[in-house]
Amino acid sequence: MGIFEFVSGLAGEEAIGLAETLLDIERELAGGGGSAYRRRLCEDAIVIVPGRALDKRATVAAMDASPGWDAFWMEESRSLRLGAGAAMLTYRFHGRRADLDYEAILSSTYVKDPSGAWKLAFHQQTPIVPG
Repeated sequence: MGIFEFVSGLAGEEAIGLAETLLDIERELAGGGGSAYRRRLCEDAIVIVPGRALDKRATVAAMDASPGWDAFWMEESRSLRLGAGAAMLTYRFHGRRADLDYEAILSSTYVKDPSGAWKLAFHQQTPIVPG
């Protein structure tokens, strides 16, 4: 089975449900400020953005200082269950803010907390360079 433990029976609607659940969280984060990140990140989360590795505190502060996106959308998503309480999501992100257009491949790893809620443990942005 390789390095990943695939959960038996995760196919069809359940796989689509996992991807949509995680994409809904990603949309909340992309459209929200620091409070969304404070609520959705694990206490020991790591967030990699171009040129920086942030902990939860620094991520929340950065998002509180950010003007946010005027528009954004996500496409080409793929999810992978890593075990009973962990999953990964990757997708292409497009964001627009004033004169800035940003496109990147984003990857997020989620774990379930004791209440069963998905929490973001790791997130990485890999910008797409035009050309």
